[in-house]
Amino acid sequence: MFSQHCARDRSRWFWAWPACLLGILLLTGCQAWGATHEVIVETPFYLDGPQQARSADGTLAAGTRVTLVREAGSYAGVTLPDGRRAYVAADSLRPLR
Repeated sequence: MFSQHCARDRSRWFWAWPACLLGILLLTGCQAWGATHEVIVETPFYLDGPQQARSADGTLAAGTRVTLVREAGSYAGVTLPDGRRAYVAADSLRPLR
């Protein structure tokens, strides 16, 4: 009987901790992963370096939050919300308050 009770409690906790973690992430927003800047206008991003003689790898919508890694001239290296590193125009970013 005792072992059945413990197994039932473990099962509840197994499902409860992911829900708690998700709640914490939703309450803290992007700051949980360290976002430092927000994209102010839709802007293209490049994965292999600042704008090269090729098309962009994608675009970031205005309001997307990113983490600034470094600024280099007119481009900034950032970490995207999905964890990839990319380059965007530095003037398309503003610091979060």
